[in-house]
Amino acid sequence: QRRVHGSIEPVKQMLSFAIAAVLAAALCALARADTALPQYHFVPLPHNWMNDPNGPFYDPVHGLYHLMYQYLTPRVWGHAVSRDLIHWIQLPIALNTDMWYDQGGVFSGSATILDDEARTPMLSYSVSTNDMQCIAYPTNRSDPYLVQWTKFPGNPIITTKKGAPPGRDDTTAWLGGVNGSVWRMAYGTDQGAIIFTSPDFRTWTEAHLLNSDDPTGMWECPDFYPVPGGDGVHVLKASTLGRDFWTTGTYFDANISFVHASKDMGAPDQLYDYGRFYASKSFYDPVKDRQVLWGWILEERDADAHGAPYGWASVQSLPRSITLADDGVSINTYPVDEVAQLRDQSSYFIVPQVKVPAGSVYPLKITGAQLELHATLAGGSSCGFQVLWSAGGEYTRMGVGNNSLTGYMPGTDLLGGDYNITNVNYQDPHICQAACISDPRCQAWTYVVRPPLYASCCLKGTVPAANPSAACTSGVRNPVAGDLSLVGNLTHSSLNTTDHHAADTNSGPLPAGVSSADLALFVDHSMLELFSSGKALTRRAYPTLADAVGVGLYAGSTDCTFSNVYGWTLDSAPVQPNP
Repeated sequence: QRRVHGSIEPVKQMLSFAIAAVLAAALCALARADTALPQYHFVPLPHNWMNDPNGPFYDPVHGLYHLMYQYLTPRVWGHAVSRDLIHWIQLPIALNTDMWYDQGGVFSGSATILDDEARTPMLSYSVSTNDMQCIAYPTNRSDPYLVQWTKFPGNPIITTKKGAPPGRDDTTAWLGGVNGSVWRMAYGTDQGAIIFTSPDFRTWTEAHLLNSDDPTGMWECPDFYPVPGGDGVHVLKASTLGRDFWTTGTYFDANISFVHASKDMGAPDQLYDYGRFYASKSFYDPVKDRQVLWGWILEERDADAHGAPYGWASVQSLPRSITLADDGVSINTYPVDEVAQLRDQSSYFIVPQVKVPAGSVYPLKITGAQLELHATLAGGSSCGFQVLWSAGGEYTRMGVGNNSLTGYMPGTDLLGGDYNITNVNYQDPHICQAACISDPRCQAWTYVVRPPLYASCCLKGTVPAANPSAACTSGVRNPVAGDLSLVGNLTHSSLNTTDHHAADTNSGPLPAGVSSADLALFVDHSMLELFSSGKALTRRAYPTLADAVGVGLYAGSTDCTFSNVYGWTLDSAPVQPNP
């Protein structure tokens, strides 16, 4: 080993860079060969592991959108910029593991545009130990891409060593207090969102919990913001129990409190997305006076911490706008308008009306794995789009079905979401129902018979999709009113059942009283995002056959009448390297 100035560190560093470059090239080659790789959703360069969106913001000085995200292992903050939220330029890592306090990883956080003359973007973030919060700012504010970031020399700004509660994932800060001169910021704990205040964004003092008492457990990636155009209605959001829950209400700055008007956190119909969507982060876009939402879309197949064996892992959702629903307490989400620029106008088709008999599929005159599809369901239930459809038997169904979850359902399994499993008397499912009712954390339960001696009582923090099972009885603590649910049926989506875990059905209720539905489906290879009546359901599908590009309208147990069926193929928008 060659020593430089008595040290072998420079040689070791060069070797590690060389190994990293070789690994990155190998992963990118694997990813390019993978037909599941999305082409118009955000996937970073070089391809590797990605998870939570972090610190998104609009820079009012240079007119660019910034997206950062959890990247690599141990975690760092990746970074990209865009002028339209669709076409992105990849930048170098923004926050690396180069300080004593972040060696285990730079965890999630947010961005805040300060009210100073420079309109400085300030990043606030946590580290892997869950006991420190930190900040960083641009090294050169005049750089339009803000490539380099300086970590505050006084980090950590909040630490358990000075009495702060353990937690992570800082929110965007906001101004309040006398003359709007005091910053407020929160981060997630196992009790909810804890508020801190600061006069200068550097020295912070603990206040109190923002939320009411909540039984959902550890809050990850909390978010708090007023809904644009919502007459002061605020959204408080938490990622917990594997889902992104929200509650809406009124914020009182005088005592830094929030009083919810909707149901409290954890209600099964108060989710950003009923599917594969987690650790979301939103930001205010002053250009269009809107709140823009990003979400981490997990894989539903096996991949390691570097994305192997496929060369990549995870996707960011389409950016979505958040609006207040007509009832004044619910929120709606839908992809931002900029997605429309991807439409290939030559591929446009329309079917004014068609009736599809029960148990059949009506083929549409469009094919592909990059699609935007729309339809109005004018009659029937168990209806929707059949996509990624192959003559060899692979297909995925995204649509609507009857909302039939009740408090007591013999022959039904609610698969997943368990936080407590105990053995009980195998003769009486009501024992399990009673256990759920007595536990405020419980949203649903499943009683599984294991003869001849006992049964398992599975208490669930969420409301999973229902599946038939003779050995099970299940129930929902608070059945949600509504006539229809969004449904994603992936039971035939792939012939590969070894590493593909999405071979199931999941659902979530549309608003009460909705008896017809306007459906919008965005397909991007393995990514499927379904929207209707302000609700969303995202899933992943991994067909194996080359001809899995067919598209149709399916009818399940009833005849289905569709009107105004139309759509386009969508162009690719892969992330571009920094020129």
